[in-house]
Amino acid sequence: MRLLRALSLDVVAGAACGGLLAESVTGVRMLPAWWIALLAAVWSIYTGDHLLDARRVVGPLATDRHRFHRDHAGILSLALAVAVIVGLAASLRLRPPVQSLGFGLTAIVLLYLVSAQGLLWPRLPKEPVAGLLYAVGIWSGPLMMSAEPFPGPFVAALMQACAALLNLAAFAVFETEIDRQHGARSLSLLWGSERVRQAVVGAGVVGAVGALAAGISLQPSVVSAWIVIAAQIVWPGVMLMGSGWFGRHERYRSWGDGVFLLGALPRLLS
Repeated sequence: MRLLRALSLDVVAGAACGGLLAESVTGVRMLPAWWIALLAAVWSIYTGDHLLDARRVVGPLATDRHRFHRDHAGILSLALAVAVIVGLAASLRLRPPVQSLGFGLTAIVLLYLVSAQGLLWPRLPKEPVAGLLYAVGIWSGPLMMSAEPFPGPFVAALMQACAALLNLAAFAVFETEIDRQHGARSLSLLWGSERVRQAVVGAGVVGAVGALAAGISLQPSVVSAWIVIAAQIVWPGVMLMGSGWFGRHERYRSWGDGVFLLGALPRLLS
């Protein structure tokens, strides 16, 4: 499990299940090239970010994943180059509108990685941008191809962006001291861990209720997908309420990323 987490494969699996969820809500089936490009992009972003963090920090690293990336920087950099090439090759086979959007997102991601290293917008916390990019990367293609009536799928995409943001904000609370030690920026350091904790718990409850209500009113035919989104929104607050247990051995990472695996359930149940 630690190796999977260090390699960000749990995040990639969650993104794959998020793609299945987006397909269920939008009623489309994306091309194989889209899946290859999506998963290659997710792995490349997380791996590149960890490699840059491990290189930037001087002295001991506080997390297993950053130590892993420092210890194996050479092979991981080679794998990163291969993943980027594979993702770019796959993107050339995408439908033109999805392809154009993908190239635009790539430019934004590069700016995000530069910003995360403190070279641009030094006070911008990473969680809102990362959560939005995660949801846009997964949902934008299916939304463009969808024939489902507005606003159901669009609201679902916003809700999953909220789930991703709350998940990252919860991670920030758990990792307040790590971020301070590594010189990283986070909502927890900007606003205070207790304030962020209360916001995540409260927003999780309100967001989950809102997702259920939206699903029932907008897309009752795929209400199981909205139940999954509601669970993903409320889960970060649940982890924070049980922070004593989830905080041990970075369990919050496995459980926080793992909740996105639920995205495959609507397809399995259909």
